[in-house]
Amino acid sequence: MALVDQIRASILNGESGPGTVLSQTDLAAAHGVSRIPVRDALQALAAEKIVEILPGKGARVITLSADELDEIFDLRTLLECDLLRRATALADAKAHAEAEYMLQKSSLEAERPGWHAGDWDFHRTLYLPAGRPRQLSIVEELRTSCVVHAAGYAGLASETQQWLEDHRRMVQAYVNGAADEACKLLHSHIIAARNALTSVAM
Repeated sequence: MALVDQIRASILNGESGPGTVLSQTDLAAAHGVSRIPVRDALQALAAEKIVEILPGKGARVITLSADELDEIFDLRTLLECDLLRRATALADAKAHAEAEYMLQKSSLEAERPGWHAGDWDFHRTLYLPAGRPRQLSIVEELRTSCVVHAAGYAGLASETQQWLEDHRRMVQAYVNGAADEACKLLHSHIIAARNALTSVAM
């Protein structure tokens, strides 16, 4: 696994929580490399808005205020519901089969380390038929910020079964071509995620 992927995984899995300072010197020693590849990896993560660079020191894992978190979830609601509405109208039998497969796969991965990757794969699969790669990229960035913020809160695991039920109902509406129902479910799903996160984080 590339250095940038290792550092990213440690952040998204909660090993380096929000506000953690990532020292170039410490990371270089831990990974057995010079400071140059560490610097490059941190610059790449800064471009993904996972860390902020601390000149001459390294980087700090992002932290989000309540207002910033609200803004991110508001944007997610707008962009993701729009993608799902477009995708539901355009999805064919192959897209339906892929959504059902990803539902099963992500359900198996839901309570394991790295669950966020399976969750994103599920939502991304639903949204792909919309044919909006730039919008999808923005959504991925917003969702990653949420994962960074949520990674340290084990209590969120108690919501897993409800979220999986939300996924199942979304796929059912998606396959049936019921865009309004799918978007209503997704909107509630995102708002519930915001409420769960803010209840433990604030």
